[in-house]
Amino acid sequence: MAVTAADLTVAICTRNRPALLRRALRSVTAQREPPGEILVVDNAPADDATRVLVEAEFPGARYVVEPVAGLDAARNRALRSATRDVVALLDDDGVADPGWTAALAAAFRDHPAAGLCTGRVEPLSLETEAQRLFEANGGMPFPDSETRLCLPADGRRLMGGRRAPAIAWALTAGCGCNLAVRRELALALGGFDESLDVGTPLPGAGDSDMILRVLEAGAEVVCEPAALVRHEHRRELDAMHDQVIGYQRALVALTARAAARTPAARRLPVLAFLGWRLVKPAVRLARRAAGRDVLPAGVLLRMLWEGWRGLASYSPAGPARQGREQAAPCS
Repeated sequence: MAVTAADLTVAICTRNRPALLRRALRSVTAQREPPGEILVVDNAPADDATRVLVEAEFPGARYVVEPVAGLDAARNRALRSATRDVVALLDDDGVADPGWTAALAAAFRDHPAAGLCTGRVEPLSLETEAQRLFEANGGMPFPDSETRLCLPADGRRLMGGRRAPAIAWALTAGCGCNLAVRRELALALGGFDESLDVGTPLPGAGDSDMILRVLEAGAEVVCEPAALVRHEHRRELDAMHDQVIGYQRALVALTARAAARTPAARRLPVLAFLGWRLVKPAVRLARRAAGRDVLPAGVLLRMLWEGWRGLASYSPAGPARQGREQAAPCS
């Protein structure tokens, strides 16, 4: 069946940020090809401000609550609640380009074997030092390509012509603030891993984990640069530093888990990639000493330490993630 924008549920996971949500919803309602459904998932809300906003200003959107705090818990609520074949995730601090839904639909239409599609993420503004530094550090992950990539066929192209394991592709192919997945496939894979993206101890990597599991399931992953979202990066330096440090810990934890689950005959490339993830901050420290790295030495030292901590940080979540009270921001 040919996929159109009407086959998409656009889901925005949010927590106590109605002003940002309003802007994101306006960008979705302004799509040239409207999605079939707009879903707002209110994650462990402190009050009813989000519900009031949606009901008063966006009557065409459907509002649901996910009481378990955590971004991946909210994403799983979106998967369970959506009524369309493809669930397109947009963060509440993102702004979708008017052609976003059309580009996502075209990617699935052109690639019937695709289980997941990521899009390009650019900064919404570069007003603060923290926002500029985040971009100088690489910004949100996405291939440096103006043309569409399809994994696994374009795996070497994604990695600059080099051989690399699927986990390396998963960390490079895109991020959850601009990601669309076939609903039935994601549910069959068990949904997003609620041990990830929960603030403490692992404040990220749920999106990369889903990309990896889609690839391991034998489906294709499409990286579509025409599916553009503009993201408002953290404005304060301390928050930005904590973000990149936390991501280092989460991505090492995900890579270590991938190594443990890979059959012994194919494990060496994954272990080599894990080793690189662990030592990369030390390499960057040397570059910083030579004036060739954008992050402060103190941040790189913390990244080095948190990477090693990440080796033992992954712990599978229980059915309802009992006892978890700290949620990651939906960004």
